[in-house]
Amino acid sequence: MAESLIKRRCVISIGDYEPLDITQQFANFQRGLQRFSQTWNVATRISPFKLEADGAIAVWHTETKAPNWVVKTEFRLLNWSDIVKKDFRLWNLERAWRATKAIVDFIWSGTCWRYLRLNRRFGFFFLYPLLAFVVVVLISLWLAAFLGNNEVPYAPLIAFSIGTGLIFSFVRWVDPVGLPRIVDMWIFLHELVHLEKINLAERMGVFSQDLVAQLQSDNFDELLIVGHGIGAVLQPIIVDRAFWALPEFGKDGRSISLLSLGSALLAVGLHPEGGWVVSPASRVARDRWVYWAEYQAQEDIFNFFGVNPITELISDHGKPVLQKIQFKEMADFDAIRPNNAYKNHRQFVRANTKRYFYDYFMACCGPFDLKARVKYPDLMVAAFSSDGRLSSDNLERRK
Repeated sequence: MAESLIKRRCVISIGDYEPLDITQQFANFQRGLQRFSQTWNVATRISPFKLEADGAIAVWHTETKAPNWVVKTEFRLLNWSDIVKKDFRLWNLERAWRATKAIVDFIWSGTCWRYLRLNRRFGFFFLYPLLAFVVVVLISLWLAAFLGNNEVPYAPLIAFSIGTGLIFSFVRWVDPVGLPRIVDMWIFLHELVHLEKINLAERMGVFSQDLVAQLQSDNFDELLIVGHGIGAVLQPIIVDRAFWALPEFGKDGRSISLLSLGSALLAVGLHPEGGWVVSPASRVARDRWVYWAEYQAQEDIFNFFGVNPITELISDHGKPVLQKIQFKEMADFDAIRPNNAYKNHRQFVRANTKRYFYDYFMACCGPFDLKARVKYPDLMVAAFSSDGRLSSDNLERRK
């Protein structure tokens, strides 16, 4: 295990489809780092962030220290929150039309049925706004028939008005966050699948150029590229573009590690028009200089739990290596918020309140590389004593 110890690390993070700007994401990281230091009894420091590439990349540095180990991490946040924020705007007829076009496309192409086949929870979650609308329509039709049979004047108009009121009431008071965000996701995934997100394509070019610069630097013991949710869809594409620009990479023995968290790769790849993500993902999975692991949680409704995306889309390349985790083992029950799907999904990148073999901040700021964390999960807690010190006895153990 000694060869797996890290002193210098570069983390390149590709976030999910969330309207959180750089300041908010940095503040979340600061709070998480503080909780991480309490959970593992380590000392941490963090620098202010600085912007690069005209604000497309935010960079900050951390130092994590225990009695017998120190890790310095350069954290590079690939920012596309400004693009996301443009999607999270007030609704109008044009946006309603785009949402309708999107869900019709996902149903007509058979993509929704593929979702349901692989993971019913994700499939029903994706269809939830449509199912809610269908229920309201059925109630309105029943009400129109009931009022008509009782010879109530203007029965269809009354039923339509009540149905419309039910929809607005549901969105306003019952589910004012979840339902609109799923509909926003319909539109985004539809435009992503059909390559209509030109601004995102341009931003990914900036991201791949930055990755090329980090691959050329050779300043780190580990280069860890993290993709969360939709970010895990963009992750292999950015890596593949960087490898095309650096065909000699790896011949000196260096490698990179990919960490996918709650990946939505199948949400794009299962669409007939989403094949453009398959080839890059396949090339990255086959590359011998890439170590790729994906963590999934059954509590997370956004991921296709138990399904290897590369195996499902192409064939079995042995990558990514799937790791199943339980949120309840990572954090106190109150911190998980079982009725909030979005906060559950963010648990992948939040700090633990309990010591557990998966810990996002330990992966980013701790002394073990990703490959060791996956290969020796039983040691990822046992190797640390109560004061954060690495136990030499446990380090000599082998699974």
